[in-house]
Amino acid sequence: MRKSWLFFILILVFGSASGQEAAPRNWLMAEFSKGADFSQIETWRRQQREETFKKIDALPEHLKLTFIKRAEQANAYTWPSLPASLYLDYKHTGTRTNYEQLQSERRRKLSNLAIAELIEKKGRFIPQLVNGLWLVLEESTWVAPAHVVVQKLGADLPDPEEPYIDLNAGRTGVTVAMIQHLLAPELGAYSKVINKRILSELDRRIFQPYRKYSNFWWMGFRGNPVNNWNAWVNTNCMHAALLTMKSPDSLSVFTEKVMRSTDHFINQYPLDGGCDEGPSYWGEAGGKLIRLLTLLNSATQGQLDWKDKPLIHEMGKYIYKMHIADDYMVNFADATARSTPDFESIYQYGSLFDDPVLKQFAAFQFKQEGQEIPSSDVTSFVQSLGIYSDLLKVPAVAPYPKVSLLQQLQVLTMRSVEGSTKGMFVAVKGGHNAESHNHNDIGNFIIYMDGKPAIIDVGVGTYTSKTFSKQRYELWNLQSQWHNCPEINGVQQSDGKKYAARNFAYTHRSDQESLQLDLANAYPAEAAVNKWTRRLDFYPRKEVLTLEEQYELREFLAPSVLNFMTAEPVEQQPGELIFGKTGLALKYDPSKFETKVEEQPLEDPRLKKSWAEKVYRVRLISKSKLLKDRVVLKFYKK
Repeated sequence: MRKSWLFFILILVFGSASGQEAAPRNWLMAEFSKGADFSQIETWRRQQREETFKKIDALPEHLKLTFIKRAEQANAYTWPSLPASLYLDYKHTGTRTNYEQLQSERRRKLSNLAIAELIEKKGRFIPQLVNGLWLVLEESTWVAPAHVVVQKLGADLPDPEEPYIDLNAGRTGVTVAMIQHLLAPELGAYSKVINKRILSELDRRIFQPYRKYSNFWWMGFRGNPVNNWNAWVNTNCMHAALLTMKSPDSLSVFTEKVMRSTDHFINQYPLDGGCDEGPSYWGEAGGKLIRLLTLLNSATQGQLDWKDKPLIHEMGKYIYKMHIADDYMVNFADATARSTPDFESIYQYGSLFDDPVLKQFAAFQFKQEGQEIPSSDVTSFVQSLGIYSDLLKVPAVAPYPKVSLLQQLQVLTMRSVEGSTKGMFVAVKGGHNAESHNHNDIGNFIIYMDGKPAIIDVGVGTYTSKTFSKQRYELWNLQSQWHNCPEINGVQQSDGKKYAARNFAYTHRSDQESLQLDLANAYPAEAAVNKWTRRLDFYPRKEVLTLEEQYELREFLAPSVLNFMTAEPVEQQPGELIFGKTGLALKYDPSKFETKVEEQPLEDPRLKKSWAEKVYRVRLISKSKLLKDRVVLKFYKK
């Protein structure tokens, strides 16, 4: 693999799962070493098929009709070509979406057709399904153009002499494996070759490379940091093997390597269960891990079980701790402000640990999705199908915890009223600037009022080649000056693990939650700062948050600035700012600050989906040239 690309992907972009150094836990391998086997794997597969068809038959008729209508559209679908020039877009223009969207569309149509055939059992979707399968099996690669950059030739067409497994290959593998697992007789009746071809391509593209190579960065065998790729790819590869690999002995050898690799993911996780990639990636990180554990427990008739590991439980609970209201989530790092966490993963955590809070939160997210099962991915359809009837019986309740402290991840969330979206919600982060999918955002915080955004984290835009390159922090919305962070002496934060918060300290008093952290170390030497202590005092009943900045500079170079981002127009009054109709106001000392409000138009569709056409940056520019000072601002309900 090309070392320069591997270096920046691992260090500059992805960081580690937690930033925490910990002794290896190796829980998965330890459990697997007790003697689990797959001697009854064919019995399990038969039971899985029977259970799947039974649950499909029990689905409400209106859902069945919805799935069939989607498949009827797919039955008239003209399969798009994926030419070399489209794959090379990434190399020549940095655009990854043109190829990936068509690649994903092919797979969605496959899933639509397969699901409807599972429902109808009439064979009318089989010819078009085989058309789609044949095209996917004929693709030169299942690897995305943005991910093939790790090959020795770098960004280009995939080198046939250097096999690789990425996220897209893993997802494609489990998709075709699931279709073959459930519809092999129907496919075989239409063509005697298609099933053989599926199994052959799975072996060539997934199973052989997985067994042969240990240098794929996401496997973690080089002692390098890993992130959601590890759990996501390992789960999909393991799932495909469980469904199709013929030899129980081969399956056992394959599983052992998956266990050793996935242990690297768990070993790097903080004990508080925090996902430093943010809630948007949780479904592919902790969310995929629980699918892996659930599948292995089932396929070995309960021989593999990890319910005695509280860290894994905490990984599940993380997701509701980051929930604000409706589909709003705490969106630090490359997370989006609006997303609906995967209800299947949440429910499986609740099942493994017999946790009613997680089960009810899964039902809440299920309700957010209109109590529909996913249709764009046949694997998620089948996995969700297994818990559909259970979810309908569970009360749909979001817990809305009053305070959630993730001490190792250095994230704190607080709200006015436990169990409610009413009042003020605050989330704050410390951490370091080499976290997975990192933004330079040490000391960043957000404020929501009655479940609606007031002070925001803008989030991440559509991915391009620049997003995962040495030019990552040229993107404006990844810089600290476009987060709710100070500019010190005219200097913003730097990226890298050494740029980190210090003295992260939380205290609880009666009707007061406080967090204090020193931001100075997040800034390079040219900021000339010895100490910048940011303190937030939250008074939940009063719906008040005070922000205190106490600093010590080595010299004065330029005015320091306090930045605040919002999606609402800002009304300016002497010593007070009012953030649109959110009900939030900010009181400050006008003798100490000059105020400037800047409008930032949004062109990126991903950002516009969260914030519409524009966001605003409020800049409180210090008038002081003192080397030591203390200022206090007050956010409150207007």
